[in-house]
Parts: sequence; C-alpha cells; structure tokens
Amino acid sequence: MKSVLASHGSYIGAAVGVHTNFMTNIRMPRLGGFAFELAGSFVCAVLWLGCSTPAEQFADADKEVLGILKERQEQVLGEQQLSDIKTPYSERKLKDIPPSEIILNRFASGTNTITMPQALDMAVKNSRDYQRERESLYLSALTLTGERHKFALKFSNANVDLERSRSTSGELSTSSDAAFTLSKALKAGGTFTASLANDLTLYFDGSTPKVPGLTFKLTQPLLKDAGQKMALENLTQSERNLVYSIRTFSRYQKTFLVDRISEYLSLLEQKNRVRVQWELYQNRIRFRQEQELRLQGELISQFELDQALRSEYSSKVSYINSIESYRAKLDDFKKQLNLPLGVEVILDDSELANLENFGLRPVPLTDAHGFQLALTNRLDIINEVDKFEDKKRKVKVAENDLLPSLKLLADYSIKDQYYNRNSFDFGDYSAKAGLSLDLPFDKLAERNAFRQSRITFEQQLRSLMKTLDDLRDQLRTNVRTLDQNQQSYVINVKALEVAKRELEKAQLDLQAGERNISPRDILEAQTAVASAQNSVTQSFITFHTQRLYLLNNTGILNMAPANWWRQPQSVPGVPPAVPIPPGAEQDIPVVPPAQILGN
Repeated sequence: MKSVLASHGSYIGAAVGVHTNFMTNIRMPRLGGFAFELAGSFVCAVLWLGCSTPAEQFADADKEVLGILKERQEQVLGEQQLSDIKTPYSERKLKDIPPSEIILNRFASGTNTITMPQALDMAVKNSRDYQRERESLYLSALTLTGERHKFALKFSNANVDLERSRSTSGELSTSSDAAFTLSKALKAGGTFTASLANDLTLYFDGSTPKVPGLTFKLTQPLLKDAGQKMALENLTQSERNLVYSIRTFSRYQKTFLVDRISEYLSLLEQKNRVRVQWELYQNRIRFRQEQELRLQGELISQFELDQALRSEYSSKVSYINSIESYRAKLDDFKKQLNLPLGVEVILDDSELANLENFGLRPVPLTDAHGFQLALTNRLDIINEVDKFEDKKRKVKVAENDLLPSLKLLADYSIKDQYYNRNSFDFGDYSAKAGLSLDLPFDKLAERNAFRQSRITFEQQLRSLMKTLDDLRDQLRTNVRTLDQNQQSYVINVKALEVAKRELEKAQLDLQAGERNISPRDILEAQTAVASAQNSVTQSFITFHTQRLYLLNNTGILNMAPANWWRQPQSVPGVPPAVPIPPGAEQDIPVVPPAQILGN
C-alpha cells in the first residue's frame, strides 16, 4: 500500500477537492477484514477520482459540449452545425509548440492560384476571426454544463486521513478518518446534503470500530429565492444564451462568407483596373511616339508633344498606384485567410466571366416586404426580441430579492453507532425541523437593483426599437442601391460604347489631318474609354455584391447549392424574377423629381 500511495498521492483530490494526509514512514499493522475492506475501498475510490488525465478531461468536456450543441442546433436550426474547435495545435503538447515554429510559419512563401470556392474553404478553416466565433459558441455551451452541474448530485466535500502514532509510553495506535458530503440543488430552490463529516473513525487497537455517522439536511426557501423560476434563473439564462450563440454563429457564418465573396470580387475589379491602367499607359506611349514623328514632320508643335509626354507620365504613375492598391487589398485578403503574407496569391479571373454569364438577376423585393421577411428569418433580430423578454424576467427576479428570507430547515443525524457483524443499532439519532426568518431592515442594495432592472428593461426596449429601425433603414438602402447599380451598369455599358466610338473617330480625324481635332482630344478620349471600362466593371461587381447583401440582410440567402453566390435565389411570397440575358439589359425609366421631392 505504501508504494501505491506514494505513486498516486499527487493526483488525489483533482476531481472532487479531496484532501489526503498519508503518513507512510511507519510500518502499518495488519488490518482486520471489515476494516481493511472499508478503508481500502475509500482509498481506491479517492485514487480513481483523482487520476484522470488532462486528455481525458478535454475529451469529456468536448463530448458533453458537442452533445449539447447537437441537440440544441437541431432544435433551433433544424440541422446540425457542430462547432469542433480543434486546430492543428489542439492535440499537441505545449512543450512541442515553440515560438520559433510560429515565426517560421509566417515566413512561408510560394505561389497559389485560388478559386472562389477554394478561398471560401480556406477562410472557414483558417480564419482567426472565424475560429474565435467558433470558440465563443463552444464556451457558451461549456458555461451551460457548469450551470447544469449545479443541480446534479455531487461531492461538495471529501477528505481522507490515515495516521499511525506512538505515545510516550510506547503504545502504537492507528486511525483513519474520512468525511464525505453529497449535495444537490433542488429545482424548487432548496438544497439537500448527505454528509459523513468526521464520522468514519476506525481504531485498530482492539476497540470496537465505529461506523459512519450520517447527517441529512434539507433547506427550502419559502419566500425569497423560492420556486422553480427563481431557482432556475441562472440555468434558464445559460440555456437561452446558448440559443443566442447558436443563432449568432449561424448568422455570422453567412455574413462572413458574403464578406469574403465581396472582397474576392473587389480584388477582381482591382485586377481589371490594373489591366485597364496598363493598357492606357501603353496607349499613351504609342501616342507619344506618333506625336514625336509628327513633330519631326512639323505637323504639331513642341507644346502638343509635351502634352502627350505629360499624359504618359501621369498614366505611368496611375499604373504604379493601381498595382500598390491591388497588393494592399490582396494582403488584407490573405489575412482573412490566415495566409502568410509572403505567399503569392493569384485569383482566378474566370469567376468574373461566370458572373457575366449569370447576368443581372434583380431581387423582386420592396423594403417593406424585405422587412417582414427579416423579422421572421434574421436570427440576430430574433435574438434581440428574446433578449427583450430576458430583461422582463430580470425585473421579476430583482423584485423577488425584496422579499424577506424565510426558509424551511430539516435535518436527521445518526451518530456514535458501533459496528456489529450482524446488525446496526439506529437507536441514537437526532432530528429537527424549523423555520429560519431573516428580516433585512436595510434593503437599499436590493431596492437599487430593482430600480436599475426596470431602467435596464426600458433601455432594452429602446434598443429593440432602434435595432428594428436600423434594419428597416438597411433594407431600404439595399433595395435602392441594388436598383441604382443595375441602372448604373446599363448606363456605363452604353457610355463605354460611346467613348470607344469617340476615340476611334478622333484617331481617324487626326490621321486625316482634320483641323478641328487636336492631340488633346485623343488624350481625353483615351481617358474616357479607360474610365468607362472601370465603371462598367465596378457597377457590375457592386450589383452582385449588393444582391448578396440584400438576400443575407433579409435572412433568406440559401447557401446550400454549389456556387450559391451565382445561383438563382427564390424570395418567399414573390414569383421568381425573369432573368435578364447578358447584353439584353434595358434602361430603367428614371423617377421625376416631383415624385421624390413631393413638389
């Protein structure tokens, strides 16, 4: 036994706060049958409780949390979206993760071509922000396990002492003391405990051993803190907080992916700007070369050549700036994917062509209908409504705290019983019951908490009103912006056609020697074409990102189909919109001022 105790002593108490005091430097005498079995059983139980490894504790927590999430997600969302928070570092020992590894990881380099689906997959797997939200959901469920555990039957206290002592007369004595307390919080507000505190004492000096003295206690509030609603308030709030976290994470998932799509498309737009700016710079070079030849033929003045040179320099600076702008945006995008900045990323341009084939797909929504849909489908809005109800409940809890504390107390004890191999004598017991009334004459703190709870409720009421107003404003802006982008795209496409015709006509006239055409007209026409090309791409991409934001903000965005960002999306209560084939977009009549301004 000495070797067992020495090897396991450091683990004892880890699970239930067990205190042990082993004195093993003195050889223990042989123990008799019952005494040996009883003491051995207690020691083994203590060792077993204290010897669980950290890995087992982690696994136990994950099992309980993921079980709760599975159940609650099916109830709230109708599907499982389990949030496993494991990372590549989760199962590694701390000593095996040196800082140098993290530093070297950020020095990684290479070149990757990333498609839109790959970018979204990398973002979900690698994003630090996404992982933090995943962990937040996990921690919410972990907190709930603690609140549930408060109502479980558990050891609230346990200790074991084994001792061997020698008196001055040389007499040896051995004693073993143990105390255990089981407790359970009752859902009606009370508590129940069963304890063996300092009741198990075994003497091995020939005297008759004592058996455990048992004490049962019941405490039940009758006024303050009485009743299931008051007793379960913290558990109720934790259960509701988990529901909020599940909704919040589900909402975050969609918003996160829409944001990444918007960033990806914005980078494609910036790539297009770089190419347009490069083409403009090359056109400026060619035009300057033509002007140099015309100057040699004395067809233009030096002033006109200088205009061409100045435009060339300006376009070169703009090209350099466009490259730096693209690189800065790309680095920001890498951060979202948690990629080392030294890794070169090439975005797949085919996504833009796929969107062009998809064409413009208007969302047949008014802001009023979108507002109605959002109230039903936006999980974060449902959270705000439920939090409003939470604040109501908190007022009731604070009101209950104003009541005096009246408790029913009862206990039953068996003590000083001696062991007999045939029976126990329960003749010596004590039992009592009574009421405990606490009359706090100073209720200033409770009064202030009650008053504060009502103010907090009304603040939540106003916050809910503001949330609804902000939602309506957001949807109105979404609807108008989507319509604006559709009109802008159609107008910009036509403006590009006109700009190209103007440039072509100016070039032909200049070559023909028309006097009403100057080199400056060519430069302005080139600038107009480049600007129109950028405007077409910008309005097209903005339309598609706004379309996704509108669908997401109404809570009806369906991410189930493959490549869902360029798939038709149905709107509840509205017939499907007729798709507009690429190149068949028509001008939308503008609204006259009187219809907007009212006069």
